[in-house]
Amino acid sequence: MRAHSVSETSRAISENEGISRYPKSGYEAWNAWDKLFSYGDEKAHYFAGETRDLAISGATGLEIGFGSGDFLKWAQDRGAKVAGTEINSVLLDAARINSVELLPDDFETIAEQQVARFETIIAFDVFEHFIWTRWRRLDAAGRMLKPGGHMAPRFPNAQSPFGLVPQHGDPTHRSYLSRSVIEQLLQDSKLTVSRYGPFFRLQTGRAQKRVVRALRYWFRDAISAVFNTICATNIPWDPIVVLRKL
Repeated sequence: MRAHSVSETSRAISENEGISRYPKSGYEAWNAWDKLFSYGDEKAHYFAGETRDLAISGATGLEIGFGSGDFLKWAQDRGAKVAGTEINSVLLDAARINSVELLPDDFETIAEQQVARFETIIAFDVFEHFIWTRWRRLDAAGRMLKPGGHMAPRFPNAQSPFGLVPQHGDPTHRSYLSRSVIEQLLQDSKLTVSRYGPFFRLQTGRAQKRVVRALRYWFRDAISAVFNTICATNIPWDPIVVLRKL
């Protein structure tokens, strides 16, 4: 969807071994977010596919670490009542201009006042930025979700060698995530895994682009199949998890 979100990044980094954080004025430039709160046809197609089993139109939604704001804008245009969390001042200013309700980046501090408020919570490329002591935010997000609602975290798959490139391409990543890690974190939780699989695959654009994408997907699947056969497992290349609140 987009490059990794800065939400919670500064807090996580400052709490871990003294590693300096990114300047608030530079992260959005590093991610090449030249147009905030905008999206094109491909992004719209991706968002629709990725949230196919989530409530969007007319729903109450929260994005944890909204980054460039493209998803929130897309959801707004479909009638969703949206809120978001961020820590980057440039992105926060853009959100205010676009009438996004802002919650504290340490939203676990206000979770009890937001119990069962949201039908959908999105966290694309965010949770890998948290150090383990911050994972109570997963519980906090669960409390803010309505019964029957869904939360969708997306992250590099630490169980797969194919997740190494995105995982190690951003020095602000602090945690290694996988399905087994998520399931352990969900023990004694009201959240359950309802979908775990690859990102939604785009089939849009000109014919040449579609062919190139199809070939890339084929090669990925072939390599992944060989790896899974050798390791006697079934690990998606690039997972997204959809959690449902009971």
